[in-house]
Amino acid sequence: MRPLAFLACGLSLISASPPAQPELHSDLIHSDLPLWTSDYKKMWPRAFVGQNDFGCIHNIRLGDWKFDQPGQDGSWYRLTNYGVFHCFLMVRSAFERSELETAKVSYSFLIDLGRARRRNEDVELWALQMGGRPSDYLLLARKPERGAIRSFEVLQRECPREDVRSGRNLAILLTSYCAINDQQELIALARRMAQRAPLGTLTFVASVGD
Repeated sequence: MRPLAFLACGLSLISASPPAQPELHSDLIHSDLPLWTSDYKKMWPRAFVGQNDFGCIHNIRLGDWKFDQPGQDGSWYRLTNYGVFHCFLMVRSAFERSELETAKVSYSFLIDLGRARRRNEDVELWALQMGGRPSDYLLLARKPERGAIRSFEVLQRECPREDVRSGRNLAILLTSYCAINDQQELIALARRMAQRAPLGTLTFVASVGD
């Protein structure tokens, strides 16, 4: 009977082991040409012209944002305004906040993708469209709230198999990306990703210089 008792004990230990954590996906989403252009009415920033002034309207806080991921070192984004005649977000990213000053600028727009239903509540879906030729995308979500946006969930990005483009081996460099060249396809992907655990959170920290 002792061997059976030992086996039963071993089985109980195996069954008590924690379940494996699901894999999180952060594929590079890339379009040959920008999917949203200036004729889209739900793209930020927007130009305005008043009786005595003109400029750009933003719907988010401008400054330094922290990207936090569970179990990993965070990174930083700096979102600033380009000017008053042409309305762009200037996006810089770096692993350290001190590196943002010299980081490469990507001229970007925040795109409203509509809403999705998740766990009996509505969430807003957004995409950060970075660059014009070509464009890359972050998928974002948030609970609907009034006022300037101060935080997002950063959604996973698992590329549909048919959209994966893979290059030949180049040492340790990544040579594949997710090629999406249709608005509705990207929106559908964002809706699917909104049902999963997010990659992390993107949160406004402070205005530049604070």
